[in-house]
Amino acid sequence: MNPQSLYFHPDYLDAVRAGRKTTTVRFRDPVEAGPVRLVFELDEEVSVPGVITQVTEKTVARLSEADARADGFRDLAELHDRLRYHYPGIGPADTITVVHFRPVQ
Repeated sequence: MNPQSLYFHPDYLDAVRAGRKTTTVRFRDPVEAGPVRLVFELDEEVSVPGVITQVTEKTVARLSEADARADGFRDLAELHDRLRYHYPGIGPADTITVVHFRPVQ
């Protein structure tokens, strides 16, 4: 069985490789724990093997500063800004998925 794929904006590749980004927040993008291909669309597709270790659901309003730092952001305000960029129209009452992952060698 092929692992699931999790697509990322190319800006996050270095942070994922360096271990500064260990979660991603997803909206209406179902994922499950287990093997994963972390995929980045650059000039060509770059894929990093990984594993999703935990998936939790919460509302946008319940995201914390710790969630923001694990996602590679300076603070919660920056995470909220990026969520609005990636998901225009997302609001505080919307349910999101926090996906915990790590690259594997």
